[in-house]
Amino acid sequence: MQTLTPKTLADEWAKKTTRPVYYLCGEETALKDAALKRLESIFRPESFNFSVRDAETTDIAQALDEAQTAPMLAEVRFVAIKRVEKLRKEPLKTLLAYIENPCPSACLLLLSDWPREKADPFPAALSAGSALVNFAPMAHQQAVEHMNSVLLTKGVRTDGEALELLIELLGTDSVTLDGEAEKITLYMHGLNRVFSPEDAIALAGFARAQNPFELSNAVAGRRAGDAARAAEDMLAAGTEPLALLSQVSRSVERLLKVRRLAAAGEGPAACYQAGMSPGQYHAAQRDAAAYSEDKLLRSLRRCLEAEELLKSSSKRDPGLIVRQLVQEITAGK
Repeated sequence: MQTLTPKTLADEWAKKTTRPVYYLCGEETALKDAALKRLESIFRPESFNFSVRDAETTDIAQALDEAQTAPMLAEVRFVAIKRVEKLRKEPLKTLLAYIENPCPSACLLLLSDWPREKADPFPAALSAGSALVNFAPMAHQQAVEHMNSVLLTKGVRTDGEALELLIELLGTDSVTLDGEAEKITLYMHGLNRVFSPEDAIALAGFARAQNPFELSNAVAGRRAGDAARAAEDMLAAGTEPLALLSQVSRSVERLLKVRRLAAAGEGPAACYQAGMSPGQYHAAQRDAAAYSEDKLLRSLRRCLEAEELLKSSSKRDPGLIVRQLVQEITAGK
C-alpha cells in the first residue's frame, strides 16, 4: 500500500493511471468529493462502467460483484462507495476481505470520515498495489492556493493580501472556503477590479470599523468577557461557527508553539521559527504566560472535539458549541 497526497493522486490520474483500490480518508470531505468528480472528468467512464454508492444503504456484496464484473468496452470499471465508516460488522468484513485481494480490472474508491476515537481498519487491509490518499486539513499556504485556484476558475482576480486575510479569518476548511468563494463571485460580478482586503473583511461578516481579530486576540489574552462578546457578535453577524473555531484553535496553537520555543531557549531566532515578527512574538510570549502548557494542550483537544461535533450530524446548536468552547478556554481552569 502506498500513501498519496491529493496532488499526487491528481497527477497519477492525469496520466490515465489507476489502481485496484483507492482509500480516500481524512477530514476534508469536500475535497474528497471533488476528487471523485475529477476522476469522472478525466476518465469519462460510461454510466454502465461507473457507479457511486452510499455504504449505509447499499448492498456491499452487490457492489463488490459489480467491481468484479468485466468492464464493457473499456479497460477499467469504476465503483465508488462513500461513508464506509458507517458499515456494520459483516459488510465491513466482506469489504476488508475484498481489498486485500482486489479485482485488477476494477478501480474501487472508498471514501471515509473515520472518527478519531475509533480505530480505522482499512489502511492495514489495503493490498500492495492500492493507495491511501490522505485528505488531511489544509495548511495555511495550501488553503491560500486552493482559494486562489477556485476563484480564478470563476473569473475572479484577487489581491494576495486579501487571500491571506480570508484564510486567517475563515480558517482552512474547504467547505467554508468554497462557500465563501461563491459569495465572492456574486459580490464581484460586473466589477472590473481585483478583490481587495477591504472586500474580504466586509464579506467575512465585519463592518469596516470592526476588528476581525477581536476574538483571537481576546482568547490569546485570556480575556473571557471580551472573548464571549466577540464570539456572540460574530455569530450574530452570520459568521460560520467553523470559522470562529478556526480562529480560536489557531490562537491556542500559536500560544503553545511560542511557549515551547521560549522554554527551549531558542533566542532571537525563535520568532522566525514561530512564523512571527519580533513584536508579534513578544506579545504572544506575554499572552502565553496566562496559560500553562497543560491548559493549552487540553484546549487544543477540546477544539478538535468541537470540530468533530460541528462536522457531524449532532443535533447540538453550533453556536452554543463555540460559545461553550470559548468560555471553557478563557475562563476555565
